[in-house]
Amino acid sequence: MSVEVRTARASDVDALAAIENAVFSGDRISRRSFRLLIERETAETLIAESDGRVAGYAIVLFRKGSGMARLYSLAVAPDFSGKGVGRILLGVAEEIAFAHGRMLLRLEVREDNLRAIAIYERAGYRRIGRELDYYEDGQPALRYEKPLRGGVSISTAVPFYEQTSDFTCGPCCLMMAMANFDRGFVPDPVMEIRLWREATTVFMMSGPGGCEPFGLAVAAHEHGLSAEIFVSFHGSLFLQSVRSHEKRRVMELAQVDFRRRAEAYGIPVNYRPFGLDDIRAALAEGRLVLVLISGFLMFGKKVPHWVLALGDDDDNHILIHDPWVEDEKQETASDAANIPVPYAMFMAMAQFGREGLRAAIVLGKREKQ
Repeated sequence: MSVEVRTARASDVDALAAIENAVFSGDRISRRSFRLLIERETAETLIAESDGRVAGYAIVLFRKGSGMARLYSLAVAPDFSGKGVGRILLGVAEEIAFAHGRMLLRLEVREDNLRAIAIYERAGYRRIGRELDYYEDGQPALRYEKPLRGGVSISTAVPFYEQTSDFTCGPCCLMMAMANFDRGFVPDPVMEIRLWREATTVFMMSGPGGCEPFGLAVAAHEHGLSAEIFVSFHGSLFLQSVRSHEKRRVMELAQVDFRRRAEAYGIPVNYRPFGLDDIRAALAEGRLVLVLISGFLMFGKKVPHWVLALGDDDDNHILIHDPWVEDEKQETASDAANIPVPYAMFMAMAQFGREGLRAAIVLGKREKQ
């Protein structure tokens, strides 16, 4: 059976409503809602056709400022059930979401819809939650999501390492770079904590904390890598939420120490926001870039987070390793390795805080003197 998928038109509303009424007994999309969805800029309504007949539809929603898309609804006409139309629509929906710059596609499905659940799980979706009383009849919904790659391979020459502590994203990215430039180096949790201790400005009575760019650059230099720093303003970083005068004083002194050591090592410092061209140029030269991002677009939390930029696909995507793997959502390393991030989204998330701090460390193999 030949199936073609196209964008829905206003003239498809009757066919869409007929499928909706035939497939669903409740929670139906109205004719008016179909019209609005077809016209909506932040939605894509897809029609599957076979021999001139509408065989099914899929609706994808795009929330502005988000890295995720949502499969709002997918239905196949009863006459075409079991013929692969749903799988075809799902595949095109994923392609559309990726083309709109989304990294994840999420969906909800009735807990008793075993056929749809099987299709989603075979397509690589993982269950991330359960919502009680989600549908009109009180039936729960299961929530699923899938990372979108647009044909980008999971495999890469840059080794991937998953962080084992909440606060070691920077050291883990640094270890991945070390393993890339020295194939004899094998990352492990002991080195993960050692690098964190070497690079953090944490005041120990406050508990574990993250790393700032100068500390990471100094640690990179001391472990045999070349480093170049980009930071968008002078002065101490990440102190906005530190209320204790004594803790602030200690953290400021630690950062002064890192700056002095960076100067002594001759590590170049660019006191300006990096641009996309800076990242792409470094990658084109075979270097890697440790980039500070806000975790909001990646996993919904407004926290500083380090990722490793490792490639440029020349198709509007920067490829990154994200050391944070959400085990509670059944993620694996394949979900966090070699993620393609659209240029615009990469630059949107590569800043942190109200001041829009941009920070990055360009890493390479240091030539022996």
